[in-house]
Amino acid sequence: MKRLNKKGFTLVELLVVIVILAVIMSIAIPSITSSIERSKDKQKTQIIKLIESAGELYVDRHKNTVPNGPITLNKLIEDGLITKEEIKDPFNEKSSLCGYISYTKSTNEVTWVEQSGSKQYCISLE
Repeated sequence: MKRLNKKGFTLVELLVVIVILAVIMSIAIPSITSSIERSKDKQKTQIIKLIESAGELYVDRHKNTVPNGPITLNKLIEDGLITKEEIKDPFNEKSSLCGYISYTKSTNEVTWVEQSGSKQYCISLE
């Protein structure tokens, strides 16, 4: 009898490879996704530090005229302390982080106040 040369893979071999790839992907994808989320959180923290620093500079520049209360992102942008590109929300590229700088004159304290439910202090980047 003549023996044929077998070239290629059997169906079982292909299915085994597909199952192995599926297992690897089911492990890798959640890991990659959580890494991306962690990096976005770190980026957001850095942006908030930048905004707070800009708020401190704004207070230093306008010491006598800054009232207690909010200093909006628009004021910081108009004063040239930050740009719209620098304050992009890492979780939503079409918007800035939503919030404002709170200034307390008696303690000379500048803090970031985030507003997740309100769009009052957001800047559209479109």
